[in-house]
Amino acid sequence: MWRVPVLAKERNTFGADQAKPRRFQGLCRPLPTFYMSDYSVLGLLVDRPEEAVRVLGEHKYPLTENDCGAEVAINHPKRLQEIVRLLSTQGLG
Repeated sequence: MWRVPVLAKERNTFGADQAKPRRFQGLCRPLPTFYMSDYSVLGLLVDRPEEAVRVLGEHKYPLTENDCGAEVAINHPKRLQEIVRLLSTQGLG
């Protein structure tokens, strides 16, 4: 079983012509030493994480909340597709 954090998108306050590295709020666990060279950390990137957690809870997805936010547990990759589809239909993806 995997735990996938629900992450908030950081709003870009720069103009469209200014490049800004993408950062995410709500990821507490440290990234691996070789982040992105061997594997990556999966997360659900949403505009409104509190609302996304509410929707996931209403649809009976197993959630764990901690100091940094919430994580949803998935037991099969297909469940992740279902979650992304659900959040997209709710306008949260």
